[in-house]
Amino acid sequence: MVDSKLIIYKNSDGNIIVDAIYKDETLWLSQKGMSKVFNVGVPAISKHLKNIFAENELDKNSVVSKMEITAEDGKRYNTDVYSLDAIIAVGYRINSKKATNFRIWATKVLKEYMTKGFALNDERFIKGNKYDYKYSEYDEKYYGTDQENEEYDFTAPENEHAFCQRNVYHYAEDYNGNNIGRFKVARGRYMWMPDEDFRLFLRSIYECSEELLNRIDEETGRVHDSEYKIIYQAELAYLLAQQFTATSDTLGNILTSIDDAANVFYVGAMLEMLPESGFIKAGMKLFPAGIKKHRLYLMTRSGKEAGYISFKDDRLYYVLIPILEQKRAMVKIEVSSKQDRHNTMGEKKYKNIDLWVKIGNDATFPENINMRIEDLLNRYRESV
Repeated sequence: MVDSKLIIYKNSDGNIIVDAIYKDETLWLSQKGMSKVFNVGVPAISKHLKNIFAENELDKNSVVSKMEITAEDGKRYNTDVYSLDAIIAVGYRINSKKATNFRIWATKVLKEYMTKGFALNDERFIKGNKYDYKYSEYDEKYYGTDQENEEYDFTAPENEHAFCQRNVYHYAEDYNGNNIGRFKVARGRYMWMPDEDFRLFLRSIYECSEELLNRIDEETGRVHDSEYKIIYQAELAYLLAQQFTATSDTLGNILTSIDDAANVFYVGAMLEMLPESGFIKAGMKLFPAGIKKHRLYLMTRSGKEAGYISFKDDRLYYVLIPILEQKRAMVKIEVSSKQDRHNTMGEKKYKNIDLWVKIGNDATFPENINMRIEDLLNRYRESV
């Protein structure tokens, strides 16, 4: 264990947003700190964390700690803080550019601070989901560069039309069950499967997008501004993720199926309300108003914009939103009768909503997506 350090996180304008805490080889933020980073209210952060723990996406005991934090009044208080795994999980659910920026910044910080040289003796095992590995040595640097075991015969469906190959990662544990990093098990055009942690899947997709952009930078001899590059990287990742996920299969794994034959699913979600949303009550029907920057905005029956949907499972941003953009699904949306007591507090209000989705043709459109990727890369190549 190391002493904690405060690390300043700034926005693109150079303004200090929050002091992140570096301790025990990870970064920590309070709920208030996360609300500043992602520009949402503390109640929304609390709601996302509650869902993350309720769905067993993360073990609360592993990602929450008590630390003394100096408040705005100058006094120090014992406060719950959340590790980087929890911060990123919340960030993906918010699905904002700010979440992407923080993830990239945090990765760079951890690479600088990560302790090197940790080794396991050859009596210990590194375990994946369906297999065991035995290594004589394991270094924590694999948080940045990954070990690949060539003896493992990895099998998964492939999308031969996918624009590029991707790495497949799994978390590594010592034989006491402690997470000590990640390692690469394969590289190819492999589809995402439920036994692959979705956060690691997204990491592999972001790596693909970064590789494609770096290749253009090398070809053109230009170096783009990091903030500008992040915008293209996020858009590329959004398109690439669609090529490695099967809509019906993925939804079937994460949602409640109402009618298997008709491809109808139930989705528990939240309406992130706008200041001008007005009164939204339980049982009220809402309707799609359009998709902007991959967010589904809703309106009331009278046509007044109510806000946008925030999913409780970040996988839905990469599966459900694309099929809505492609007009391959029909939806029915109602404000839920089950609301949280604190969901009308804070800077941003939200309401729990019930969403039913009927999926149409599940055929993929690889050529169309590849054309969009090519167009995006050409725009990046031609940009100054």
